[in-house]
Amino acid sequence: MANIGPEPNSANSHSANPTRPGVMPPALFVLERGAVRATELTRGPWAHQVMHGGAIGGLLGWAVEREQQRLGISQVCSRLTVEILSGMPMATYEITATTTKGGKRTALVDAEVREAPGGGGSGRLVARATSQWLTPTAPPGDEPTGDGQSLPPIPAERADPGANPDIDYPRPGFNADAVDFRFVGGSTEEPGPGRTWLRLDHPFMAGEETSPLVRVATLADLGAAVGWDFSPSGGAYINTDVTLQLLRVPAGKWFYFDAATVVAPQGLAGTHTAICDRHGLLGWVLQSQVEAPAEIGFPGGMAAARVAGR
Repeated sequence: MANIGPEPNSANSHSANPTRPGVMPPALFVLERGAVRATELTRGPWAHQVMHGGAIGGLLGWAVEREQQRLGISQVCSRLTVEILSGMPMATYEITATTTKGGKRTALVDAEVREAPGGGGSGRLVARATSQWLTPTAPPGDEPTGDGQSLPPIPAERADPGANPDIDYPRPGFNADAVDFRFVGGSTEEPGPGRTWLRLDHPFMAGEETSPLVRVATLADLGAAVGWDFSPSGGAYINTDVTLQLLRVPAGKWFYFDAATVVAPQGLAGTHTAICDRHGLLGWVLQSQVEAPAEIGFPGGMAAARVAGR
């Protein structure tokens, strides 16, 4: 078993951030009349009325998992690929999931998110996902064993992205309130590789227990925030996809991210994140990056980001 040390604030996971606003939504999403409504905990830093990619990835992970469970086959999600087709305001959405292959050894499940006509939307497709599920060959109930990798303990101090006066994080919001960051190296305000323990700090869907897959799917997009870097022109990168590959079912609520961005010519880049849990290596996240338009930059502007990264 990897050495992560005791879990801080395990008795009350929501009391660790002293600057957190007093009133919080019950969860990231709420089910309403067959649709899903996003709360302020899904709000991202790029535009203050638009959802964070992590919340969107979690929503699609939630959808494919529900569909896969309907098949009645005990399988493990080995891959989840999320594509965000448009900025998604905090609004109401319709979610559908379809089994494209329902085999005993492998299954493929797709999901789509559309604007809900009942919530004032047009029914437009705004995000989609594909997923692969594999049947494990080990007997059910076998505990994964550590792979010998030594991981740093979880720091006692919680990071607070909203505390930097030069960077305008929305509150409540995804980075500052929905996720508990405990950085080992780097931060969300510093360019370059980063390493952090993190966990989802609120229920995902109101009234439901959050599954291990949904926890990881919701956090996966944060690899780009942990390991971000500047483009050669000094701009910011933004990702429009997330591919999560898992070796097994995630264990526990805390996950360790080791993320870095590799810059390529023509304004492109890619972020690679290794993910561990208390048993060791869990999987990886890959994110395609493109240089963001000037009107979509780091919260507070790239100048603020450079100051924060000194």
